[in-house]
Amino acid sequence: MINRVKIHFDQERDYVPLEAIRTLPEFFKQMMGGDGLFLKGYDTPIRVKFKGERPDGAHIWELETIPELIETIFTVQATPSFHVEVDYELINQKDNLLLGKIIDRRQTYATRQDPRNEKVRGNVVASNFLIAKTNIDFSKLTGISSQVILSDIQRTVLRDYPQSKVVFLSVSTHSDEIDLMKEHKKSIFILDTESFLSYPSDDVFDPKKTFEDEFLLDDKIQEYKKKKIGSFIYYPLFIQMKDMHFFAYLSLETERTGIPDVVLDLFKEVERTFQERIMDSNTHILDVRQNVLNVSRGGVALEVNDMEIIKALRVKPTFTLDINFKLQAPIRMAVELRHLEEVNDYFRLGGRITGVSGDKKAKEIYHSLIEFFG
Repeated sequence: MINRVKIHFDQERDYVPLEAIRTLPEFFKQMMGGDGLFLKGYDTPIRVKFKGERPDGAHIWELETIPELIETIFTVQATPSFHVEVDYELINQKDNLLLGKIIDRRQTYATRQDPRNEKVRGNVVASNFLIAKTNIDFSKLTGISSQVILSDIQRTVLRDYPQSKVVFLSVSTHSDEIDLMKEHKKSIFILDTESFLSYPSDDVFDPKKTFEDEFLLDDKIQEYKKKKIGSFIYYPLFIQMKDMHFFAYLSLETERTGIPDVVLDLFKEVERTFQERIMDSNTHILDVRQNVLNVSRGGVALEVNDMEIIKALRVKPTFTLDINFKLQAPIRMAVELRHLEEVNDYFRLGGRITGVSGDKKAKEIYHSLIEFFG
């Protein structure tokens, strides 16, 4: 039985619009003679054939095999050197023929730089997964260790702004600004408290209209005037676990107006560095073996049936592992999760290799093994 796969994680690709519809039939015919065209989203590859275009622009497709359920929206995909997807609205189905109207078409901006080696399956396994702990005590995670890490980062990243502060919610007083940061998961950056002019950015929440609607704006202007604050930025810090936990915020308040926008970039760097350090300090080794489905110079795909790995990836979508080629020393590499889907009784994981342990020679050995096992 052919079933739909369940997507649990899918890092967005950078797409650009596909060329005009009139070029598609020619492209489809080229692909049928090459790597093939497939129906997206099933646990078994379903090859499809382009059978023609009707005068109204609808396309006719023939399925090599028929899944149990065709949804009202279906996607035909192909991957020559780049990835192409064409979405259709299903107009009619008769046996293994589909009639569909195009509703979207796209291709990836980046092209695949190197081929995937599918022949490693059965010859290569992954082991010794360094993954996030899934039983982290949040109160301990945001305790003394996080304060020490943040203080250290603040001294290095924000050395040019010594008046900046890290404010932990556990010791801060309640405020409307804190509630808005928690609700919208964005920073508040006011360039001028007299006019309540906000820094223009999609990453920044402008509270002016909210305060106006709640008849608080005049009070807020007077509050900051009394505190002699002409400009301020509050940047919320969340810890991404199963949920987003808001536990502290970075603060910079100045008497003058117009805090430079470079501060926002520095606060983002503090957040990014803190996330890396705090999560790296809460990892453990899981000594299990999982099948490798394919490898390339830049990525790896695994068949995962250990639920502890899946749970850990929901906390932290990066990990390290050993790739074990037969009769060869393990190769240690760092991987970033790009795709995770559930296929019947296992998960199919696709990851981007972000680093290989050892010197330059280790990466060269890995590349040569890929070719050898081809």
